[in-house]
Amino acid sequence: TTARLHQDLTALVTALPPDPRGGAVAVRAGRFMVSGSELQYNLVLTRERAAGKPMPGMLQLRVAGESEAGVQSVVTGKAVPLLLGSHAVLHGSLPLPVGFKPRQTTIQVFDQPAGKAVGMRVLAVP
Repeated sequence: TTARLHQDLTALVTALPPDPRGGAVAVRAGRFMVSGSELQYNLVLTRERAAGKPMPGMLQLRVAGESEAGVQSVVTGKAVPLLLGSHAVLHGSLPLPVGFKPRQTTIQVFDQPAGKAVGMRVLAVP
């Protein structure tokens, strides 16, 4: 059963549209939902050259939007460590200021804390 689920997941990930920016790590899909004062996310990342051991990295989200007072601003989330093999499905949430209305999220993957960017994509928040 586990092997079958892994095959199904691999087939689904392969069917996702490519990341238009390319890069060592591709952000293949992202879904966001505002719940109260947090942004919940589901992301799918892939790595082309995944031979060998998984690659450690850091995920960071930057959310652009409008504050409760109507001022354009950006909320930067805390960097989250990740370990990426051929693909990863990530779930999490980012706290937002009260009344903040997100418009778009920049997803960045770094090779280490404050390191080199190895993947990036900007997606709309519905």
